[in-house]
Amino acid sequence: MKRTILFVDDEPNILMGLKRMLRPMRDKWEMLFAGSGVEALKIMAGQHVDAVVSDMRMPGMDGPELLRRVMKEHPDTIRFALSGYSDQEMVGQSIAPTHQYLTKPCDEKQLILALEQALGARELVPNKGILDKIARIEHLPVLPEIYNRITAELAKGEPSPKEIGDMVAQDVGMSANILKLVNSAYFGLPRHIAAPQQAVIVLGVNVIRSVILSLHIFSSFENRVRQTFSLPMLWGHSMRVAAMARSIAAQERLGKDDADHAYIASLLHDVGKLLLDAHCSEECERIYEVVRAENRRVADVEAEQLGLTHAEVGAYLLGLWGLDPVVVAAVAHHHDTAPAQASKGTGQKDCPSVSDIVYFANILDHDIFVFHEHYARMAPAPARLAAIGGEGKYEAWKHGVLVLGLGGEDK
Repeated sequence: MKRTILFVDDEPNILMGLKRMLRPMRDKWEMLFAGSGVEALKIMAGQHVDAVVSDMRMPGMDGPELLRRVMKEHPDTIRFALSGYSDQEMVGQSIAPTHQYLTKPCDEKQLILALEQALGARELVPNKGILDKIARIEHLPVLPEIYNRITAELAKGEPSPKEIGDMVAQDVGMSANILKLVNSAYFGLPRHIAAPQQAVIVLGVNVIRSVILSLHIFSSFENRVRQTFSLPMLWGHSMRVAAMARSIAAQERLGKDDADHAYIASLLHDVGKLLLDAHCSEECERIYEVVRAENRRVADVEAEQLGLTHAEVGAYLLGLWGLDPVVVAAVAHHHDTAPAQASKGTGQKDCPSVSDIVYFANILDHDIFVFHEHYARMAPAPARLAAIGGEGKYEAWKHGVLVLGLGGEDK
C-alpha cells in the first residue's frame, strides 16, 4: 500500500524541485504538495496523510504553527521540519511537535531514507489504540538541541572532535553529566577525562550522541510523582547493559560501527518503559502488579495485556527520531526468543549480530543483578543461544563481564 507524503513550502520552485527529485518514489509514495500551512490543513482534512514535511519560514501560518496544528488534529501523522542554519529560533518553537529535523538543502537520498525509516517505525506498534495514545503525547521527549547540532555537523563531512566538544560544552549541565559518566566505572577508561573535547576523542561522536540522548530522555521523566518502577534503578540497568555490550563487542572484536550500534541500542533499549509508564500509567500499574504477584517477565505481561511490549514502543520512538535502523531493530527485538536477522549490522563473518549482543547484555544484567525478589530471573532462549554458538559462548561473555566488575552486586 502506498504511503501518502505531504510537502509544504511557500516557494513554488522548491516544490517543483521536490517533485522532480522524488519522481522515482512514485510507485511507493503518493506525494502531495501545498504552498501554505492553510492549504496543507485543507488537504489533510480531506484525506489521510502518513507524513508531512514542512518548511519553517512561511508567510501567514509558519512551519512551527502548522506542525502544532497537525500534532493536535492529526496525531498519527509523522512530522518533519525542513530548517536552514538561519532558522534556529524557529526550530526552538517547533521542538514539541516535530519528530525529526532535516537540514536544508536536503539531498534526495537523505530525505528518502529519513522518511522510509520513520514510516517503517510505525509497523513496530501493532496496537493502534496504544499507537494513537503515543501519537497524542504533547510532551514526548524530543531530540535535544545539542544532538541536532552534532548531527548537522556530521552531515557536512568529517567532524572535528574539538567543534563537537565545544557544542557539548555550551550546555554546562549536559557537560557535567557526560564527564561524570565517562569517568565512571561503566566505561573503564585508563585515564581521567577532564573536558568534553577529550570525551569525544576517546569515545567517538556516536557514543557521545547516544549518551546525550539517554540523559535527555531520562531527565524528561525524573520529576514524575508516580512511577511503577525505580527510575534510578532503570538508569543503572541501562548503563550496565551498555557497558556489558561494549565488553562483548570487544571480546568478539567487532568493528567500530557495530560496537557503537550495540552500545547505543543497549543504552536506549528500555526507553519504551518510560513512555508507557508516563502515558499509560493505569495499564502499567496492572502489569507490574501481575509481574510481582506471579513472578513473570515484564515483556510477557505487557504483550498479554497491551498487545505489544516496551521494546516495540521504544523502537517506535527511536525510529521516528531517525536513529540507525540497526539500533532500532535491536531495541525492538531485545526480548525476542528467536534471533532477529534485521539487525545484523555490517555482517562481519562469525561475529554475533548487534541484536544478539543487546539481547545477551540485557540477559546478563538480569542474571547477575537482582532487581526485585519477585521478578522472574531471565534465562537465555535456546534459539538465541544457538545463534551465537551455544551456552559456552554465553558463559565466556559472562566471565568477561564479571572480570571487569560490570555486573554490580546482588541485593
